Amino acid sequence: MRGLAINFASTHQAENPRGFSEVGESKQLLIAIVVFSFFYSVCKIFNSFNFSTFSSLKLLCL
Repeated sequence: MRGLAINFASTHQAENPRGFSEVGESKQLLIAIVVFSFFYSVCKIFNSFNFSTFSSLKLLCL
């Protein structure tokens, strides 16, 4: 029975849900760069105001 379960798992891989396509490595890298740039810009703006009351957010934007 165990061999049957292993065989079933190896032949029936999970497919993408309808409406979603695979994201290639280059697109993943582009998304990562855009997200990083956005948060970097937010941190630069935040640090330019020198808010001392939001010290926990300041730690994230070192």
